[in-house]
Amino acid sequence: MSDEVSVMDIYVRIKAIGKRKDILAPTPYEIPEGICSLRQLLTAVVQKEVAQYNNKEREAQLIPFLTQQELEDQAVTGKVSFGTIYSDKKVDPNKAVANAIQCWEDGLVRVFINDEELTSLDALLAIEEQAVFTFIRLTFLAGSVW
Repeated sequence: MSDEVSVMDIYVRIKAIGKRKDILAPTPYEIPEGICSLRQLLTAVVQKEVAQYNNKEREAQLIPFLTQQELEDQAVTGKVSFGTIYSDKKVDPNKAVANAIQCWEDGLVRVFINDEELTSLDALLAIEEQAVFTFIRLTFLAGSVW
C-alpha cells in the first residue's frame, strides 16, 4: 500500500493591494487531488506553506550571498532578501489555517479561480488541472484624522 498522495498541478498568483507591483506571474503549485471547496484549498495551501516554513534552514551562512538568478527571481516579487529566519519558533499549522479562514471571512483576503471570485468557503469547486488561483490580500490604511 502506497503512502503517496496524488497531486494536481495548478498555478498561484499573489497580490497585496497597495503594493506597487502588479499581480505576479502565475507560479506552478501542487495541491492534493480531491479538493472540492475553498475551505479545503485554503487548508491545503496554508498547511503546505507552514511545513515549508517550519522546515526552512534556521542557520545563516557564514558569508551570505545570492546568485544572479536568485536576485532576478526575488526582484520579480518586489523583495530581495537572504531568507534568513531569526526565530526558532515553529508555526502551528492549525492556528495558521484558522487564521487564514478568519481572514477570508473578515474580507481581508479574496480568492479567484481563473478570474472568477470564490464567494463561499464550502461551495463545491470543480478544480481543473492548470487552474489559476489568485490570492489578493487587502490592506487598509490606518491613521488618525486631525
